[in-house]
Amino acid sequence: MNVTVIVICLIIIVILFEIFDRVKNKRKYELLKQFPSYPKYPLIGNALMIFGPMNDVLTRFDKLLEPYDRLVFWLCSVPVLFLKKHEDIVTILSQSHHRDMLGLATEWIGTGILNEEYEEWKKSRRILAPAFSSEMLSKYMDTFNEQSLALVNTFKKVADTGEVINVCDYLTKANIHTIIENSIGVSIQSTGEKGEKSAEAVYAAFHNIAIRIITPWLHPSFIYNVYLKITGKSDIVKQLHSLPTEILKDKVAKYRNEKQQFDHVDSSKTIMDQLIKGGLQEPSFTETRMRDELLQIIAAAVETSSMNACFLMLMLAIHQDVQQKVYEEITQLLENHEKVTPDHAFNHMKYLEQCIMETTRVYTQSVATLRRTHKECVLKDGKIVPENTLVFLALHWVHYDKDLYKNPFKWDPENFNEQVEQSRPKNSLLSFGYGPRSCLGQKYAMMTIKTQIAHILRNYHLSTNMKEFAYDNLTGDVAIRSKIGYPIKFTSRQKLM
Repeated sequence: MNVTVIVICLIIIVILFEIFDRVKNKRKYELLKQFPSYPKYPLIGNALMIFGPMNDVLTRFDKLLEPYDRLVFWLCSVPVLFLKKHEDIVTILSQSHHRDMLGLATEWIGTGILNEEYEEWKKSRRILAPAFSSEMLSKYMDTFNEQSLALVNTFKKVADTGEVINVCDYLTKANIHTIIENSIGVSIQSTGEKGEKSAEAVYAAFHNIAIRIITPWLHPSFIYNVYLKITGKSDIVKQLHSLPTEILKDKVAKYRNEKQQFDHVDSSKTIMDQLIKGGLQEPSFTETRMRDELLQIIAAAVETSSMNACFLMLMLAIHQDVQQKVYEEITQLLENHEKVTPDHAFNHMKYLEQCIMETTRVYTQSVATLRRTHKECVLKDGKIVPENTLVFLALHWVHYDKDLYKNPFKWDPENFNEQVEQSRPKNSLLSFGYGPRSCLGQKYAMMTIKTQIAHILRNYHLSTNMKEFAYDNLTGDVAIRSKIGYPIKFTSRQKLM
């Protein structure tokens, strides 16, 4: 009986809240009537249309968006405007600066550059930007090369055996090791079990955030925190936070004791160094906030670099002609070099870069991004997106627009040769965002992938038992993934000679 009363009271509260919000924001709801909407149910809205198994979430969104370029979707009692046309998305990205993740990632990666309010984000961007400058990226090259060569050695175990392996776990582990070393300045190996558990927790973070996004009953924080404890996932969260918290605390103390040494131009070797130097000059930057900034950079870097590299390797294994062209480019470029240099990564490997860009188009890692409008935004046809509206920008779907790409479902690096690129609207590729809140780590991701692929192709020929990769094999959580893995067979280049 008591439970029934509580449920009824909660329902009444939700209904009253919706009525109050509609009265208070009358213009907002009037403007939203310009856009089509599916019939909605009381309390749950259209939420059932996206609820279901994680493996089929992309299919559900495909069906949801197929009839419409613009759609008002009701997430319980909250209206969300879905947009999937390039010109609409660019308009919102250029005019609306507030990214909104609905607080659904906070328990895992805190509040930082990915989900801060705009004014706080500007502080984070200013402090972190030097960590991704050309000068700092050059300092990371030793780690890029070291981890890429370790990956090459790992693949020796399966090379020439005829065994086909799923490369996902290998690449993800390598990228976790790379970003942790470049961000906090320690290797996973040197930290023992704590480092390994922290690496495993990074791997788990985005998957668990994605589960929460498509499970409406997990949205309330008090329910989610109970869920984390019951399932034991709160321990994984602690493991995720543990290593950066410990290293950060030690480095902050050292910085305060040896400030003059750290202020020297050559003293910054990691992302954490830059964060401490800039953050301690900003009153709002507590050690917890610095930790959250690092967690978000680590998580985003691992997902972006790993999944793009996985899809790229699979595409090169399927498209043997493209693989040969990339191989010839890197062997000519690295003929007299054992390692990839910053100059190689910044200024050369042009065809490999085309392949990477095409991979980020067809397999866009950010399925969508959310913005909350801080003012009314006028779309190209004059329709108005109201102030304080949550907008779902369908980045994955815009990259399959036939008006932008002639054969959008085909993986083809020629989509990014200079002549073809100039024939499309500016900023047609939105894989790394656009506007004020575009991805800070785009060059970092490019350098990571270029270095890995250069070393791998220099040592191995890639093949697969797949003739093509069908769109139906895609699934998505926060990032796009393959349902069937990334099956690759490695053959030593020496054996082919």
